[in-house]
Amino acid sequence: MCGASSMAFAAAGTFDGEAQGKLSTVKATVTLDAAGKIADVKIDASGETPELGGVAATTLSKQIVEHQSTAVDNISGATVSSEAIKAAVVAAIKKSGADPAKYDVKVVKKPGKAETLSADVVVIGAGASGTAAALAAAERGVKVVVLEKAPAVGGAGKIASGLFAVESSLQKAKYKNDPKLLNLLTKEALFNQLMDYNHYLNNGPITRRVIDMSPDTIDWMQKYGAELELIDWNPQQGQNPYPIRWRIYHRYKDNATAFKNMYANFEKMGGKLFTQTRAYDLVQDANGKITAVLAEKADGTKLTVNTKAVVVASGGYGGDLKRLQENMESTELTNRIAWVNNGEGLDMSWKAGAQKMGEHHALIHAAEFDGLATSSSGSHGMVDANLLVRVLKTPLLWVDPAGHRFGNEENIYDTVYWSNLGYSVGGKYFVVVDSKTLDAYTADKLPFEVSGAGPENPKGKGDFRALADDAVKQGVVFKADTLEGLAKAAGFDADFPQEIAKYNDVVASGKDPFGKPAEFLKFGVKEGPFYAMRVKVVSLSTLGGVRVDAKMQALNKDYKPVSGLYVVGNNAYGFYTAPSYPPYQGLALGFAYNSGRIGGEEAAKYVKGAAK
Repeated sequence: MCGASSMAFAAAGTFDGEAQGKLSTVKATVTLDAAGKIADVKIDASGETPELGGVAATTLSKQIVEHQSTAVDNISGATVSSEAIKAAVVAAIKKSGADPAKYDVKVVKKPGKAETLSADVVVIGAGASGTAAALAAAERGVKVVVLEKAPAVGGAGKIASGLFAVESSLQKAKYKNDPKLLNLLTKEALFNQLMDYNHYLNNGPITRRVIDMSPDTIDWMQKYGAELELIDWNPQQGQNPYPIRWRIYHRYKDNATAFKNMYANFEKMGGKLFTQTRAYDLVQDANGKITAVLAEKADGTKLTVNTKAVVVASGGYGGDLKRLQENMESTELTNRIAWVNNGEGLDMSWKAGAQKMGEHHALIHAAEFDGLATSSSGSHGMVDANLLVRVLKTPLLWVDPAGHRFGNEENIYDTVYWSNLGYSVGGKYFVVVDSKTLDAYTADKLPFEVSGAGPENPKGKGDFRALADDAVKQGVVFKADTLEGLAKAAGFDADFPQEIAKYNDVVASGKDPFGKPAEFLKFGVKEGPFYAMRVKVVSLSTLGGVRVDAKMQALNKDYKPVSGLYVVGNNAYGFYTAPSYPPYQGLALGFAYNSGRIGGEEAAKYVKGAAK
């Protein structure tokens, strides 16, 4: 450990630094004493997810002071936030005049003695699918252990707002006086529409079982303390004509409370939860049966859990941006939610003999400005506090990286169609506007609905030219007085001015070869300065990777079950095909809960059968 007296030091005092986190600008306030010792570290990570970045802020600030080092280990599941916290502290130290390298001292862990315990079923991951699997197995009287590498439960399942169900008790009660609507919201209708949308590439038995279970799962979740309600306001206006796409969406009343209650019930049934505990390998006997899970606690202590069955519910690899971009057809995707899910569950399952299927599928969903931040919040993208997001979420002119228009921008009103359209040109596109258009936003005089699909737009008024100019400084937006200059700045082809002329003709005529309605053809691109705003398609996670049957059993290359191995949620292939996530709200979370419930039930049955 570093001795404070040896540090080159300019002045004692309190210094501020900041660095970009996962969702926000992380700020550090560091106090150094006269000897150069770190006396105090305060971290503002309020823009990060509380259960991940918030935990990292509290934990790492203490560890940095304790060890007098900025080289402390990251918090598992909060890597990006952890790195930002340490970078912000380093930035503050630099302002003091001290040499940050003097504080870059490796901290040696002293792990505890290796531990071994036993369980009937081990669930890897405590997101939506893992939580459902744990409850479903525990209620059948088997001993269940859950291993979660993040500091808190819920994962993306806590951030997502709700899940689908058809023919639920909530729907029947809410729409009891509207039999025509209820007749549209049926298991049969949803099954047929999903199979058709996926061109029968999805697995029929899995799709059937998940949909058939969905109404009972709503009551089941509420029994365990996850209160749900049906939405009245549709955040995806493009789906309004199709009730089955959105009136199936059952939203948490309070997602944090839901997970708290579910795990309280899990523990009442004898279940045991380990957080900040990373599972990294499965053990099999000579016949290929799962016999144990190997894991590591936060302090480096090795943990072996002997077991008869494992449910892998670790959520794909959407949190590993490098792996995501390497495995997808688009290298331009940005990950939005899945910080924690780096593919360990898939890797373990494949190593155990599970068949690979669908690992190149991303759950693409909407898009965001590519790197846009605000000085006030430091937040990013489509849920940004920056008013410029209104321009992103409006059916203006979109062009591909070569500067050519590529589709009907009306798709902004459906997150699936929006992302699909962007993915068709590689996952990156540009919104092109002129100054007159931005002035209309400033005056708040727009001829159509401004808020595209997803969260409601930020409130308030602003100078949109000034907002765009600030984004130019951030490198997110390109600006020029002429179309030729904009093409050069943004890297468009030389025929970009002709492309704009064609679009202006479309606006003037009200007739679009891509089918954009005349009501959205209101703004041409005529008066400079001109702006091109860079946008990236968002991936919420990955879909699939392991072939499973309708019991959520992992199948090997011969289509036989890997004994004792169940794979659920975003690791399991079969409910949808990708990259196109079907435009029905709550499918991902609905599949997570229902597949997890199925996997937990079947794992418990397997264990009880093996015990006979």
